[in-house]
Amino acid sequence: MLLSSVLLDARTAGAQLPRHLAMLQRAAREWHGSHELLLVDDTGDARLPALTRRHETTLIHCSGESLGSRLNVAVAVSRGDVLLFPGLGPRRAVDWLSHRLSAAGEERAWDAAVLRIPRQGRLRHWWYRLQRTSPLDTFWIARDWFERIGGFDPKLDTEALPELLARLRACQARVTIDSA
Repeated sequence: MLLSSVLLDARTAGAQLPRHLAMLQRAAREWHGSHELLLVDDTGDARLPALTRRHETTLIHCSGESLGSRLNVAVAVSRGDVLLFPGLGPRRAVDWLSHRLSAAGEERAWDAAVLRIPRQGRLRHWWYRLQRTSPLDTFWIARDWFERIGGFDPKLDTEALPELLARLRACQARVTIDSA
C-alpha cells in the first residue's frame, strides 16, 4: 500500500496554516492508501501544538534557517513512499493531489509532478513565465528520487523546490507539469 507524506512548512504557510491544515485533513480522508501529515516549525509559535493535534498532524521542531534545510528535516522524519509538498494555492491543489494519489496506486509512470497555479493579470502572467515555480505550486516527488539526488539544497530558501525540480530533470527523472 502506498504511504504518502504531506509536508508543510509553518513559516511559509503563515496565517494560512489553519485553513490549509483543515483542507488537507478533510481531503486526506478520501485518499487511497495511507498518509501522514507533517508540519515543520522553526517559529516556536505556542499555538502550533494544539493546532496540529486538532488536525492530526505531526509537529516537527527544527532550527533550520532556510526552507531547504527545514524540509530536509521533515523528509528525514517522514516514512512515505511519496513526498507531497502542497502549495499555498486554492482547493484545486488538494483535488489534484487526490487525483495523483489514485493514479499512483494503479501504475507509476512518473517520478515527480508539479501543479502550477496560474497567476491573474498580464503582469503576473509575464512574471509567471519568467519564474518556473512559485509558493502556490504543489510538488509531488517519489521518495527514491528525492534520496537519489540528495534532497533539498540546505542553503536555499524560496528557490529550494524549483532547484530540486531542475536537478530531477537533469537526472532524467520522469516529471509531469500540470496547470490548474
